[in-house]
Amino acid sequence: MTAINALRCYALTTTLLVFSASAGAQTLATGDSRTVNEPTYPGVCTTISAKFTSSQRASPPSTDDTTRLQNALDSCAGTGKSVVLAASGSNNAFYSNSLNVNGAALVINSGVTLYGNNSYASNAQFILFNGTNASLMGPGTVDGRGDILSGSSRLVQAKNITNFTVYNVTIKESVFPNLYVEGGNGFTAWKVTIRTPSTRTNADGIDIDSLTNATVANSSIEAGDDGIAVKTNSGDATNITVRNSQLYGTHGLSIGSIYKNTVSNILFKNNYVYGADLSGTTSANANAINVKTGPCGLTVSKVSYVNTCITGAKHLIVMDTNYHACPVSGGTPSLSNIVVNGAYATSSVSGAYTRIDGRNASFPVNAYLAHVNLDATAQSGDQYANVGLNSSNDVPSGTGVTTSSFTMSGAVPSCTF
Repeated sequence: MTAINALRCYALTTTLLVFSASAGAQTLATGDSRTVNEPTYPGVCTTISAKFTSSQRASPPSTDDTTRLQNALDSCAGTGKSVVLAASGSNNAFYSNSLNVNGAALVINSGVTLYGNNSYASNAQFILFNGTNASLMGPGTVDGRGDILSGSSRLVQAKNITNFTVYNVTIKESVFPNLYVEGGNGFTAWKVTIRTPSTRTNADGIDIDSLTNATVANSSIEAGDDGIAVKTNSGDATNITVRNSQLYGTHGLSIGSIYKNTVSNILFKNNYVYGADLSGTTSANANAINVKTGPCGLTVSKVSYVNTCITGAKHLIVMDTNYHACPVSGGTPSLSNIVVNGAYATSSVSGAYTRIDGRNASFPVNAYLAHVNLDATAQSGDQYANVGLNSSNDVPSGTGVTTSSFTMSGAVPSCTF
């Protein structure tokens, strides 16, 4: 049985009633306020045929596809319709410098790859999406050639979007974050495959930054940093769902790192976290459930991790308000309503632990652990936290840590690795 199918077999109950003397009443996050279903392909604006092959990947053509691709994307801007990249005989590849997509779709046909050329890695990103109803769709591939190039270019970036969709596409070999979406309302990543090894520093899988209403579903992510990260660099992040997805060799299902603004109503549900990537290399920072902030003026509230299956990880559950020094003007972090309801960990690496680390006695982390069964229950650096416990073998302890019992429906997930 596949990981996703195993998760679909759960009989889950999301109704929650909690009473705790230490941490107050709780409700589970609901996530994305939209009803999100599998995307459909838009109408076609124009089709472009390939002139090159994947055999040229190591040494791309000096005269490539940049101009004709950008001209086609500009001609279809604002329509929501697609520029389709198609094979032509044995030609199955496109090579390009950085591209801008405004309110249009870029669709890469099966067996076709869009490669970043040697120049794009010195730019901010390879492909930039903005506008309304923009999308990136496969089932083809975007390849950043990060195994050959170096730099700090994001592979796919979207900014200030409305209803941005990434669907049924493979994104691979980024030199920096693979898919970064910042600002706007309405983002869907569905059946997205990311393949960048765990050894690629700062190569996040999917970053959701300062967005309202986002869903990542049914996706498979191998990446060299955070698998999925919710951030607040330019504004608040709220109403976000991550479900039915697998992470390999990443730094986990993350909130942060954040240093300002507010994260609220975030639901992680029915996800698998593997500490090693698909080649068997264990992540240098094999996190699973991960909330990380600086000791800054910020708010994290109503974040729920429901039915998380973990194998081969080291940092199993981390809620850390002292992650890095605060780069902005001081303040104190408020972390409340952080719920783990259903977590199972097996084959954890040597030295595995959990950590709940609040700022001080006046600003503790307020968290709940229910139906948690970990094969490694060591604690590291717990302090200043009020933690409700229900059927959890993970019991935080340390300076300023108080625990109490509470009641929550649910069960330890039945995981198939």
